[in-house]
Amino acid sequence: MISKLIPGALAIGLAASSSAAPKPPTEAAPAAKVEATTPAIEVPAKPKLDPAVIKSDSSYALGFRTGGGFAQQFGKFGVGAEDLDEATFLKGFMAAIKGGKPELEEAKLQAAMEALGEMLQGREKEKATDNLEAGKKFLAENGKREGVITNKSGLQYEVIAKGGTEKYVAPKEGAEDNKQFMVHYKGTLIDGKQFDASPEGEPVPMTLQVVEGFKEALTTMPVGAKWKLFMPSNLAYGEERRSADIAPNSVLIFDLELVKIQDAPAAPEGGMPFPMPQGGPGGPGGPAGPGGPGEDQ
Repeated sequence: MISKLIPGALAIGLAASSSAAPKPPTEAAPAAKVEATTPAIEVPAKPKLDPAVIKSDSSYALGFRTGGGFAQQFGKFGVGAEDLDEATFLKGFMAAIKGGKPELEEAKLQAAMEALGEMLQGREKEKATDNLEAGKKFLAENGKREGVITNKSGLQYEVIAKGGTEKYVAPKEGAEDNKQFMVHYKGTLIDGKQFDASPEGEPVPMTLQVVEGFKEALTTMPVGAKWKLFMPSNLAYGEERRSADIAPNSVLIFDLELVKIQDAPAAPEGGMPFPMPQGGPGGPGGPAGPGGPGEDQ
């Protein structure tokens, strides 16, 4: 956003105090100090848009944002664009915006939504079965690659950068674990589709309130290390659909860099007014973000 410049005037004045003693005639009067001023930069006026253009472009923007919210909300149940009749969806959408009454009676609306729910449940079961088999096959082949290590838990990882010697140290029994992990990460599916990533630049904080696969990596990898994680679904979200992209029994792949382990900042007095995200639809704890490693529910 371009900030507006508020031009001002610099007034330079010389004031003589009535009580000041007169200067001797031999003493030269000091020269007035003139401060240099920087000319104000004129901000070009914004072009005036035609009302029709405003309506068209803003309508698209509102529709796009509304669609994004819809996809995030209903994608968790497996509802996608292919499940919608575009014309009738828009018809119902506009009727609701205008405060009108639905053209279908409540009984028909309820029956249709119940039928949709049953269809989605059946489809999700099939998807879960297919993903479980595809995930097992992928991990079996991936584990044969040179450089890929498979832990007892089933978590696979590939060391991209070794890092240093500093690692996470668990607190003594009964002590509070107040550590947070500063990380960079990117999450993809086995087909290569990216579903989440930390913002570029500064690392993001993450606690151990994440899925088991991520927790295992954070507590074992050295600071400065970069690992590529291959996470079986039972160490991720299992049979739960996390988002439109992360279907039941999905194997998740993460590029993870552990930058630093540090003490978590103290909560403000009175506690947090609401739960705070640990990263970023996305940080880890967002849709999983986000879509990301996500917090355990």
